[in-house]
Amino acid sequence: MRIAKLIAVLFAFTALTTAPAHADTTEVVRVYHQAATPISTTGSGVGAVRTFFIPIAVDGKAADGQYLTGTLTTFAENVSGGLEVRGSNLTFVFGEEANQLVVGGISLYPPAGATLAPGQRTVRPVIGGSGEYFGARGQVVSVNMGSAGWTHTFRIVLPE
Repeated sequence: MRIAKLIAVLFAFTALTTAPAHADTTEVVRVYHQAATPISTTGSGVGAVRTFFIPIAVDGKAADGQYLTGTLTTFAENVSGGLEVRGSNLTFVFGEEANQLVVGGISLYPPAGATLAPGQRTVRPVIGGSGEYFGARGQVVSVNMGSAGWTHTFRIVLPE
């Protein structure tokens, strides 16, 4: 009898302390900006750092306080047919400084270019977010459209 009561108490306690499952929300955010040029380049070869600050339009709307800032750092040269491996530390800000998506990862770049070659696309991880994007995880697909600018399509999951 004691065991039955103990089991009943444990089940009741578990039912009271178990939070209901919440479904995460998947969101797509589309960003556009003009062709990118670094505002600073420090060094050359491995260790070279390119710094960017670029106003952006989000889901087709340009507005104050929307921008991309970040760095690309060269980690290796002459890989995959003479390309460079560059690591990214990119922060997309959406209207208010608190609303950010942070992108990391690496991509292959032509050694002479400051950015991906026109027509090239890359997929990078979204490594976090803040404000509206607190807890974000996912990826972003970036496409260099040459003189027509860039698109970045974020597919992120936000906790409920």
